[in-house]
Amino acid sequence: MFHARVLPALPGTGAITWTIGMKQVSKTALIVDDSRSARVVLKRVLETHDLNVDTAESAEDALDYLIDNRPDVIFMDHLMPGMDGFEAVTAIKKNPKTATIPIMMYTSREGEVYVGQARALGAVGVLPKKTAPVEVSKVLKSLHIIDDEKQKQSGEQAPQTNETSGEFAALETLDQDLRNLIENLFEQQLAVIRRDLLDSYEAITTRVADEIRPPPPEEPDELSLPDERASSGFMRTVVVVLAVSTMIFALLYWHREQSWQDMQTQNTELQRALESQRVSDAEDSLKALQQIGGYQQSLDAVYSVTISSLEWGANQASAYNFDDLPLGDDRLKVVEQLTDQLLAINFSGVVRIETHVADYCLTATESDGYAPAQDLMVADCDTIGIAVGEAYEMGLGQSTAFANFIQLAEERFGGRIRYEIVSLGNSAPLLDYPVTIDGVSASDWNLIAAANNRVEISILPDSY
Repeated sequence: MFHARVLPALPGTGAITWTIGMKQVSKTALIVDDSRSARVVLKRVLETHDLNVDTAESAEDALDYLIDNRPDVIFMDHLMPGMDGFEAVTAIKKNPKTATIPIMMYTSREGEVYVGQARALGAVGVLPKKTAPVEVSKVLKSLHIIDDEKQKQSGEQAPQTNETSGEFAALETLDQDLRNLIENLFEQQLAVIRRDLLDSYEAITTRVADEIRPPPPEEPDELSLPDERASSGFMRTVVVVLAVSTMIFALLYWHREQSWQDMQTQNTELQRALESQRVSDAEDSLKALQQIGGYQQSLDAVYSVTISSLEWGANQASAYNFDDLPLGDDRLKVVEQLTDQLLAINFSGVVRIETHVADYCLTATESDGYAPAQDLMVADCDTIGIAVGEAYEMGLGQSTAFANFIQLAEERFGGRIRYEIVSLGNSAPLLDYPVTIDGVSASDWNLIAAANNRVEISILPDSY
């Protein structure tokens, strides 16, 4: 759209019409969102503001689009398959060709911490998906993507001397047009003056020729005096008109230069304020992240202490009798109680159950079996301990209920809690046995063996 202004007519000239304007170029917005419905809704709102709207289904597609295109604003979703919104913002801001494009996060996520994170990465703000069209209009106005609503309703865009956009490209064009206009007006005015002067010279020549001729008798010589006065008055009028015109155009030019300097000063101040605000926002985001990190460390410490306490409680009844299964019904109660406690703290990981078999000092019984010796010396025992392979097999002894619990655990708990059964047999005693059996009683020996006949439970979170 172009606009025309008509200047007042100057003496000796007709009305001069000049045109200053800028062709209104449609601006482009890019919507990056994996949701088709979200893209359609926002696109319809933006198109009501006469914007060209392009869309991308992923951050990767958006980066490919920006290789050959430069939109005026980007609306970026946060959660998308592959590269998310924050990663896309970082990539765009690192590229010098796209770093100056304003990016508005278009997401359902909210909160001051999230807004701070978005601004720290380079986004200008966050626009909730459940927002009214009027809020979208406010965002577009704040980014200078669209003009004031009143101007839009009137359908006219008069030249504004106090409007800024980009690097003042419009003002520079307007200033150049004004300078060209002034030069054209000066040339036209000079042409008019030159024509008037020529006419005056012709009149003076004619008058001189008439004076040279013998005057008619009926006309006295005094008639020439009014002609000289008329010519002198006309020249003074021309000079005054030229001086006044020069002063008017000089004043207009000075006013334009002064306005240009004022706008440059305002732009510099705005840039400084914006940079200061960005630095402040970045510092606030850093403090928030540091606080979150401190809270996370505290939670991790509490979580670690809780895991250690549960592990300690489960191992308080680690020993089992000579005739009992290491993983019998009594052990099942301990494991079930531990499982309930782990579920309560949202635990995810492995519960490792290690079994150990002791080397008892044994005597034969009437039923062809063995029992721990009591009132004997170790040297008089029928056997001490069992073979390594047999001890390994004994360590895997489980009751039916215990075996069923372990088998169904992964399905019941969705893989969050996994159980690992390990038999170490008699290879890792908790207490060392006497080096020699000389003078050692069977009861003392079997006290050590009772401590070594045990089940140890370890809790291993996935995050460790």
